[in-house]
Amino acid sequence: MRKLLISLLCILPTLASAQVYTWINDQGVRVYSDEAPPPHAKEANLAPIIPLAPLKVEASDNKDADVSGFTGYRYFAISSPTEDATITPDSAGSVTVQLAIQPQLQPEDEVVLFLDGRITETSQSLSFTLSNLDRGSHLIYAEVRHQGKRLIQTKKRSIHVQRPSVAPKKAPK
Repeated sequence: MRKLLISLLCILPTLASAQVYTWINDQGVRVYSDEAPPPHAKEANLAPIIPLAPLKVEASDNKDADVSGFTGYRYFAISSPTEDATITPDSAGSVTVQLAIQPQLQPEDEVVLFLDGRITETSQSLSFTLSNLDRGSHLIYAEVRHQGKRLIQTKKRSIHVQRPSVAPKKAPK
């Protein structure tokens, strides 16, 4: 068996150095091939293949690994409100943010909700209520953190709040 393996390893470099030809086809695309070329093909001058040493992966004693077999979150998203949702005046500037996560949130992890880049709430919940939002556009997103370290983040989502203006209207001149 060992002799067969050594023989194969000796033959592989000769197979890898097969002649390659190049030409421009009828559609104007450059073609490379090691098969029988058309008469106008030229030998391709390719750079040599540089072999890479195999990557050595050592087993490590991962102290952060969960005994239950938890390997990380696969999915984390804002399920409500939708992208570019408009929060109407009758809601008084309040919106409920619903999150979805797979697998379920681990007991030692926390969810952090951001509004316009600032932390608004930290909880183990996947539902948050933002109250009395100012009128205008806002950016919301959430993160799952473990001991302060971010594990996963949702995509950022824009929402738009409509509220009546409290500024007095100017009288026409």
